[in-house]
Amino acid sequence: MTRRFTAGLGAQAYSQLVTLAIQLGTAPWLIAAWGIERYGVWLLMTAIPAYLAFSDFGFTFVAKNDMSIRVSRGDREGAIETFQSIVALLLLATASIGALIALLMFTIPLYGLFNIGAETAESVKVVLSAQVASVFLYQFTLLLFSGVRCIGRPATETAIAASSRLLEAAAIVVAALIGGDLVSAALAGLGARTVTLIALALWIRRTIPWLTLGLDHATFERLRWLFGPSISYMLVPISSAVLIQGPLVVLGAVSTPSNVALFSITRTVARLGMSGANMLNYAFTPEYSFAFGRKDSVGFFRILNIHAVLMIIGLIFYVACVLALGDMAVKYLSRNQLSPVAMLTIIMGLAVTLEMIWSGLFSPLSAVNAHKTPAVALSVLTFIVTIAVVPYASVVTLAVGLACVHFGMIAVTAWRVRRFEWFN
Repeated sequence: MTRRFTAGLGAQAYSQLVTLAIQLGTAPWLIAAWGIERYGVWLLMTAIPAYLAFSDFGFTFVAKNDMSIRVSRGDREGAIETFQSIVALLLLATASIGALIALLMFTIPLYGLFNIGAETAESVKVVLSAQVASVFLYQFTLLLFSGVRCIGRPATETAIAASSRLLEAAAIVVAALIGGDLVSAALAGLGARTVTLIALALWIRRTIPWLTLGLDHATFERLRWLFGPSISYMLVPISSAVLIQGPLVVLGAVSTPSNVALFSITRTVARLGMSGANMLNYAFTPEYSFAFGRKDSVGFFRILNIHAVLMIIGLIFYVACVLALGDMAVKYLSRNQLSPVAMLTIIMGLAVTLEMIWSGLFSPLSAVNAHKTPAVALSVLTFIVTIAVVPYASVVTLAVGLACVHFGMIAVTAWRVRRFEWFN
């Protein structure tokens, strides 16, 4: 376990470095290539398809945990049944949801809903179409990562995922820098994601030959068994999409592209702390699953204690960095084209601090598919706060709403961790 965890932590460090490179690098380069107004439109157009990230209804996440637990217990047949059942589901979901989205996309008057600046409606529809296709490909990529995770190679999973994100971001930036418009950038990103999916499928076929990519072992019974935890987990990416991308959509409807860019860049700076938190959470999550599968209660709680200590140290460091460097980082990322709002930076930092705390508590629960209560709570809190804040939407009030949601989630996740009967 120690060697695998160390490798996983190293891979997570690489993944978060990639995340930092993307967050710190793409905004300045895209602003330089397009200007702040067009960049704001790009943010808006890429925010909308993020809501489709839940198009698999949470099944790929639950499948990853289920397959890891089953393989840890020596149940390869059960893992194959789970894997192929989700393949069948994704094929059906892609066809049906894709057709619905295409119908809506080409009938909704975008000019009447959003401020898309000088962009034409036709080009925006192409960008949205490419983004939607990219989301669907990503769902199949996530499922293939289940195979990598379940054989005890979470570090490989993380390294491939990070490299694919870097490739996609680089493709988008290069397309913009050589004079490409929003359409060119979107198509470049889609092409990079397609390459990743094909390469990963070939790697799995060679490395994990027993995990076949067909539908022979798919069963309705397995899908029905996974339905409950999957539907409840679906609420997490839906709520996350609303919390992360929703403010951009709201500002795009009631404010200017410049304010969209200000909120997005300030949030990017604040969420650098989540990079460190995610590094820990993602490194520990597979270990929780493997220990639970082996019914190793001592090892499970030892992992939980180490996780808590490291998270506390990270929180102290993060708060100090936000207070000292937050506004300076906003100026840097915007190439001094935006004036940071101190109150926005502080409140966004508080929101991320609260999110770091509850996400750490959520990790062991999600690793064993015991996430129903906090997932439902997140969706309820998100709905209530959204209704309360949207009528008074501004960059600051939206940040306050985020902080309120994450504060409530700390109470819910702490209660659930204490109440869950882990090994009974």
